[in-house]
Amino acid sequence: MAFFFRTVDNGIKLSLLLSIPDVTDVHTMNKITSDELNRLVTHEGSPKASQPLGHLLSKIFQSFTVPLPDVFSLKIPFGKILYRNQRINEKFSGTSPDTLVPLYDTEVKAWNWALPVDPPKNASSSRSGADSEGESEGESEGDDMQKATHEEIFAAFLNALAGCLAASQPKLVEMRFATSTWSAASAQKALPGSDIKCKPDLVLSDDISAKWGNIRVSAELTHSRYQPAMRLGKAADTHAYIMMSEQPWRRFALILSFTDEYCHLRVLMYDHSGGAVSPRFDIYQQPDIFSHIIAAINFGSLECVGYDPTVSFSKIVSPPRFKDINCYRPIRNAPARPSTTDCTVAVSTSSLPFPEDPDGVSSSDALESVVTSDSSDSDSTEEGPSGSATHYSMDEEHFPPPSLPVHPTATRSAPLLSLASQMPQAEMTESIYSVTPLPSQFPYSAQSPEPCGKIRVGQKVYTIRRIIFASRGLVGRGTVCYLATLDDEDYIIKDHWVVGKDDNVVLNEIKMLELMDGLPGVPKLVDHWVVEQSDGDPDVTRKYRQKERRSTRGTSRTHVRLVLKPCGRPLHMFRTLKEFVRALRDIVKIQQAAVEERQILHRDCSLNNAMILDEPEGSEGFLIDWEFAVRIASDHKYPIGGTGTVPFMSRGLLNQYAVLQQEADLESKRKKTAKKKETRGRNSVDKPKTPKSSSDSLALPVSYVIQGYADDLESLFFVFAWVCIKFCGPNGMVRERLPNSLVDRWTSLDLGSCAAFKITFFAYPGEEKRLTDQFHPYFKQLIPLAVEWHRVLVDNMIHPVTFDTILAVLNSHLDKLPDDEELVSAVDMLRNDAAILTKHVKGKRIASDPPSVVAPKRQKSHHSDTESDSASGSDA
Repeated sequence: MAFFFRTVDNGIKLSLLLSIPDVTDVHTMNKITSDELNRLVTHEGSPKASQPLGHLLSKIFQSFTVPLPDVFSLKIPFGKILYRNQRINEKFSGTSPDTLVPLYDTEVKAWNWALPVDPPKNASSSRSGADSEGESEGESEGDDMQKATHEEIFAAFLNALAGCLAASQPKLVEMRFATSTWSAASAQKALPGSDIKCKPDLVLSDDISAKWGNIRVSAELTHSRYQPAMRLGKAADTHAYIMMSEQPWRRFALILSFTDEYCHLRVLMYDHSGGAVSPRFDIYQQPDIFSHIIAAINFGSLECVGYDPTVSFSKIVSPPRFKDINCYRPIRNAPARPSTTDCTVAVSTSSLPFPEDPDGVSSSDALESVVTSDSSDSDSTEEGPSGSATHYSMDEEHFPPPSLPVHPTATRSAPLLSLASQMPQAEMTESIYSVTPLPSQFPYSAQSPEPCGKIRVGQKVYTIRRIIFASRGLVGRGTVCYLATLDDEDYIIKDHWVVGKDDNVVLNEIKMLELMDGLPGVPKLVDHWVVEQSDGDPDVTRKYRQKERRSTRGTSRTHVRLVLKPCGRPLHMFRTLKEFVRALRDIVKIQQAAVEERQILHRDCSLNNAMILDEPEGSEGFLIDWEFAVRIASDHKYPIGGTGTVPFMSRGLLNQYAVLQQEADLESKRKKTAKKKETRGRNSVDKPKTPKSSSDSLALPVSYVIQGYADDLESLFFVFAWVCIKFCGPNGMVRERLPNSLVDRWTSLDLGSCAAFKITFFAYPGEEKRLTDQFHPYFKQLIPLAVEWHRVLVDNMIHPVTFDTILAVLNSHLDKLPDDEELVSAVDMLRNDAAILTKHVKGKRIASDPPSVVAPKRQKSHHSDTESDSASGSDA
């Protein structure tokens, strides 16, 4: 649910948009993500003596139980101390490079590593000596110090600390899940894998080229004090947003924050309910706690850094089958590109095709690059002083020679994320963590062989064939849909985070599907599971918060999985115009049956939820995602939330939301003004809390909106218009961006503007022509339908339109559409399937290439294993 009930909840969340704003500059994205987290970030105070790590870290690192050596016992070869100052040189004067010396100096409470304490010399670069004492070092060491940035010094130090821990505690090496190293390469060059060109100071990743899709943890360094709403806090918000978007199967993302002359460490955790910040730890005065945090992050289970142990991916890299296969990476809210692949998606949700990687490397290319044993990718190592690599694996007694770069390990079949409940620890260590994880790229590769992973639902473990949908964003449902099999039967597994802790709320979609059982055009619920953590407790975001504040009440989310069938195609993957209109007509019939026969209102008719189901007798419309469906109330009033996706919401709903948003803004301004007056009255120097932080301000009363089936019917019109403007043909062919289009006006972070644009759209006759002028020429035959449908909805806010009216409009135009296009489509389908069958008989066809659905005659057909699902999975 993208809208909630409290002071933070009447604003719009990114998860409510079909596509995020067209933003690539970091400054704007920082502001958007900060607004996304408005009053949703909780901060812990000083930890109790009984819980030295604090509440958050104790929960996150619960599975990390290896006893760690005291910091004073950690030893490092003197020659491996890459950065030294005058104190270190004097203390170990005459010491040979191979002599083991303490890493931490207990007398002066400092690390025997010249960590920076001064701010960078200029704003554009953090290059400086580690501290003023470094000027007295030898000439070569001084040169190295001048060449190194603060980020490089910290990256090398964290790697050295991890090496010392591993050398002192062999169990850490035995349980190590992968060779993870810290790198500062992205501090000067944007980390690839996202259109948002962010430069995290430090990233923890395995021995591969770091990308947003495969890093485990990032870290930020700032010389100034910690301020949640200042630069570092906003940068961390954006980093977490990108990490969760590119790795949507994560439970949470971790960001390390070094502030106050780099001596204070906080761990920032972001999940689908907002954020939580650990207590502050002094890395000099509390070295054992600091080393415990680094050890848990470097050596702990993947659950410690936010991965879900009930999902695993396997990786078997093979050469591409066809050079011209486009990579299908279905991530919601991503800009789409033209695609000729007919892709099957779930009955639980859908998406637009994802573009090639921003850096120009396809997923298959990235996978192939990992296999190369002598990779020369500059991102795989980070150049430190004198060309030495500070991104390295721990060998040579856990302290590698800085002059030797490390190449990616050989790739073979192995799970990337642990399915802990199904695999013994010994087997996991051998088969999982001896290889390089690459979870961000493998599931999306069109060339990946089947199967690609495992996912647990209750006591059953399904085989994942591929990820077919994933939503973007921080606060929200975080939906990921998998095409999975069990006992040779296909299913759709919907993995998402539901607002609430009470079963009546959390299991609402389950109850709605049970009530809708047997209704044509509605998914069939096969199974469901409230996902459990490794300790057996339900996976609920509330557990990570030490205290619930008033502004965060009602925002806790519970991790739920649904097993559904059958498999369908998204509406924009229609094959012909007639099939497109017929699917729209069928969805109206489904809504009518739900309202009249089961007294249930869907409330979220959007492009993501409109599907096409292939049956033996032909295709038909299919309506999915009943999470926010409700039993129809006599007064038609329902709590705010779950009322649709912004581009497709009706004028009436948007208008109500805009009023509520305005009231919330006024109330917020009133409270800020009152607080300022109160502060001045006390002559206090305390500053008011930053907007991002949670607070105990009074919550707004629960808001209600009036909603009926006429709102869903109007939403379906916007779905129709969206497809005709944003696409340029069948099978998901995406049109080039149309400047200042109507759909851009309907997608805005300002609900008032959205409402005004849509009211104007129906109020002024000129808008009707503007709509039809923006239709792609392929949809020219549907202009009469658009005109008539637009006109019957003009008075929908005052006189609600009926099902019969919309059905009459759709049926009348459906009968006028010619059948020629469908005939051509059928012939092409038979011809292409016959060609594939011939290859199979001759032994030239790869086993994972089932017969595909058809592409129209006017475009070249591209076949991949994604094309077969609509046919093979449609067994309802």
